[in-house]
Amino acid sequence: MVSNVRTAGIGVGLLVGLTLSVLLMLMATASAQAQTAGSCQEEAFTVLRTDTETVDITGGKIDKERAGLLKLVSDAETLASIGKTSDAVKKLGDFTVKVDQLEAAGRISAESAVQLRSDAQATIICLQGSEASTTVGAVN
Repeated sequence: MVSNVRTAGIGVGLLVGLTLSVLLMLMATASAQAQTAGSCQEEAFTVLRTDTETVDITGGKIDKERAGLLKLVSDAETLASIGKTSDAVKKLGDFTVKVDQLEAAGRISAESAVQLRSDAQATIICLQGSEASTTVGAVN
């Protein structure tokens, strides 16, 4: 009878140890996903900001137009950093609308407009992917 109690104690200890190991692995995976999502966001916003800073804008109030575009990028990045992904995506949609307006007015080239829209879309995809990773991490 004593040996059965000892065996049961070892079995429970082993089960607890395995459970803790699995939990630690899940936490490490969620942390790695969050870091990857963060890296994606940082890189996407950096590319979008850099391309916006260097895009050729002609005629009118060039500095004001550029500042307006950069403010939309900055606002989107701030919203994303505090977990307001849908609001950040909306700001990036506003950015795209502004790019469309500048292109229609002939103030930026079609190539520049395509590049900025592509950068904004890549950023949106990154944000939506990081939101899904966060949700998956929260479920685990």
